Amino acid sequence: MEGERQILKGAGVCIRFLALLIDALVFLPISYIIAVVFGTYGSSGFELEGPGLLLSTLLGLAYYVLFEGKKGATLGKMAVGLKVVKLDGSPCDVRAAVLRTVLRVIDALPAAYIIGVISVWVTELNQRIGDKVAGTIVVRVKNLK
Repeated sequence: MEGERQILKGAGVCIRFLALLIDALVFLPISYIIAVVFGTYGSSGFELEGPGLLLSTLLGLAYYVLFEGKKGATLGKMAVGLKVVKLDGSPCDVRAAVLRTVLRVIDALPAAYIIGVISVWVTELNQRIGDKVAGTIVVRVKNLK
């Protein structure tokens, strides 16, 4: 029915974590190449420092902004059938993707993954902090009308 508001249900922690793992696997070869070119070789292999670490971080953040802002999903989210949309069901845009991604930095801090996971578990729409600020929700594609 026209004018009917779509009720969205947020994707859970496990499926989102699987998407994150796939994204990490996608980005791992890129990070390795950057480490070889810009990094140093230490006891645990190539290590990112200085310009290499900065470049790898910026490329990682750009990956999320561009894929979520233009396609509504990263490659990992696409693989598991997830999509980022605004709370009204409209597509995620670059502005919302930037907000989500800036706050993703909080998730990258050692103990902050716990905060992100708890946020997804306890919020009504399974949103992490970046989703709340950006006005977005991660949903299963099959649940979109």
